[in-house]
Amino acid sequence: MLIALTQALSLAGAVFASAHIPGDLRARQIDSGQLSAAYDYIVVGGGQSGLVIANRLSEDPTKTVLVVEYGYFDDSPAQLEPSSATQYLSKNLFNASSVAQPGLGNRQGIVYAASVVGGGSTVNGMLFDRGSADDYNNWEKLGNPGWGFSGLLPYFKKSATFTPPRADLAAEFNITWDIPSAWGDGPIQATFPDWQWPTIKAQWAAWTDLGVPINAEGAGGDAFGAYWVPSNTDQNYRRSYARNAYFDPAKNRPNLKLLIGYRVNEVLFTANKRADSIKIQARGTANGAPTITVKAAQEIILCAGWMHTPQILQRSGIGPSALLTQAGIPVLVDLPGVGSNLQDHPAIGINYRYQTDILPNQASLYTNATFQAWAAQQWAQRKGPSSMGVGNALATVPFPLLSPTYQTTIDKAKAQNAASYLPRTYTTENINGFIAQRALILDSFGRKDNGVVEIPFSGGGGTSLVLEKPLSRGTVLLNTADRYAEPIIDYNCNINPVDSDVLVATVKFARRWYQAPSQQRLTPVEQSPGTSISSDAQIASWAANGMTPSTAHGCGTAAMAPREQAGVVSANLTVYGVTGLSVGDISIIPIIPSTHPCATVYAIAEKAADLIKSRYDSSIPPAGSNPISTTTVISSTASSTTTSVSPTCTPVSKYGQCDGQNYSGCKICASGSTCQYSNPWYSQCL
Repeated sequence: MLIALTQALSLAGAVFASAHIPGDLRARQIDSGQLSAAYDYIVVGGGQSGLVIANRLSEDPTKTVLVVEYGYFDDSPAQLEPSSATQYLSKNLFNASSVAQPGLGNRQGIVYAASVVGGGSTVNGMLFDRGSADDYNNWEKLGNPGWGFSGLLPYFKKSATFTPPRADLAAEFNITWDIPSAWGDGPIQATFPDWQWPTIKAQWAAWTDLGVPINAEGAGGDAFGAYWVPSNTDQNYRRSYARNAYFDPAKNRPNLKLLIGYRVNEVLFTANKRADSIKIQARGTANGAPTITVKAAQEIILCAGWMHTPQILQRSGIGPSALLTQAGIPVLVDLPGVGSNLQDHPAIGINYRYQTDILPNQASLYTNATFQAWAAQQWAQRKGPSSMGVGNALATVPFPLLSPTYQTTIDKAKAQNAASYLPRTYTTENINGFIAQRALILDSFGRKDNGVVEIPFSGGGGTSLVLEKPLSRGTVLLNTADRYAEPIIDYNCNINPVDSDVLVATVKFARRWYQAPSQQRLTPVEQSPGTSISSDAQIASWAANGMTPSTAHGCGTAAMAPREQAGVVSANLTVYGVTGLSVGDISIIPIIPSTHPCATVYAIAEKAADLIKSRYDSSIPPAGSNPISTTTVISSTASSTTTSVSPTCTPVSKYGQCDGQNYSGCKICASGSTCQYSNPWYSQCL
């Protein structure tokens, strides 16, 4: 994740040139000479989702699991510290950039894709939030039963444990949470830092000045308005991520093997299109170097991320037929959705200077020697300002609160010819898929329980304005001149004029926030974009020439959707047109949610593991409301009142689907909710 509130991200460090592992840690991986000829499961990618799935599949000691990862381990202690939330080291990233972006003044965009064991969870900003219930319900409405909020909530709970902050800190800053309705007892640890900057109190009050609702807990489906967000750190404020939470506890299982420093060239298939094996090659070797083939007895699971999962599919003959033909690759399955539907959260920074700031402030860490010394003493005890990363407060603002002309923008989007702003490579299936998405996104535009922009705040004068529901769509396509080079990435950012309209409205709204009565005690003075940038056209031009197309939230390039809508995988995450092959990473997201994706990816991976297990063990129920080996506790309020699980089905939580045409799930709402008719296809608990 990316959100450094007052600093631009920079890439630093030298290119990682060695796979050297200290002797006492070598047992956690194998080398190529130790590979078996076959494994029950092969997981392609030892990133965030891959390590989760590998952990869960290897819980069965009778099943062998191989994980193949291109990156290496990062064993530096600094990578566990909160300060790493703003440090994107080149050794942990793929070296890639996008093509020139016409919507951004023909600038190229930096590509943030992790190349390290643990993937994005190793390098992200450690903001551990979830989308609103409406975000995930939209996935289900696209034709993915079981992927609404009620179907995912048990997996959110299964993946994470929340520890409340100090009572005095919570009381002083009104930090709120709701453990029964949102949290479980999973491997990932989440908590709040030991510190908040005092200026944030005025910033919180300013949201109330503007009529933005304050929600007690965003993780329970109410991720809209302003709310507190924990960090994915343990109680000592060290990064809790896929490697130390999922892989390290399982690394000594004899049936789990990890091979690092290898690229997966392609998936090989039998004559009846069953995924049979993978062909791998040592990282850094030239094209044509020796390869190794490893068989999978049951399933191959692609978890190579939004950039490389579609690339591997395309190299394997699965993807847009025109692209594959151009690359000289025999077409196994014509799937136009492979590498299309690329989405991210574009962002731009806005900055104010507080002339009468409250001390201490963020600058005190750099300008006040006495405060620096005190902070260092505190951190020696794992306390104080250094326990904080990028911050823990967000405003995810619904469009009706953001702009009085929101309906005009919605009407403008509805009137568009969808194909006019989509990549030229898009087929009829791609266009139809986008039209289905657009209808749901525009419905969310008009709702007050889902946000279209994110404005993080932590007490400083600068923030980011993040577009959460862009209508522009991009591509990740095989380099036809060299299929093993990095793919051609085109964010197609800011091409749809509706995206620019929303961002212009966001700049105006952010200015209102800084000018709200509760912030005037700080005497805010605008620094960027500056008061001379005032008209809509000026703001749009400023944004186009300054925004980044990516906040490291790339997704959607192997989307879970009906095949006729350019879907790549079914709701069971199996790849269309073949057997024995599935996808379990961020690329399956059909519509990007209004959140940092880390927590969502854990839930996806947990659910993927259950789906895979149920395919090969008839005693395991299909993944649904109840995760395997997990007890679900449902609560409709922040109190301790809970509803026991029904013997026949798990009551649906607030905002979840409870009825509708072809719906076969539970029709009982959790305590305090009513199943309310929306349309013949969808009713939800309200």
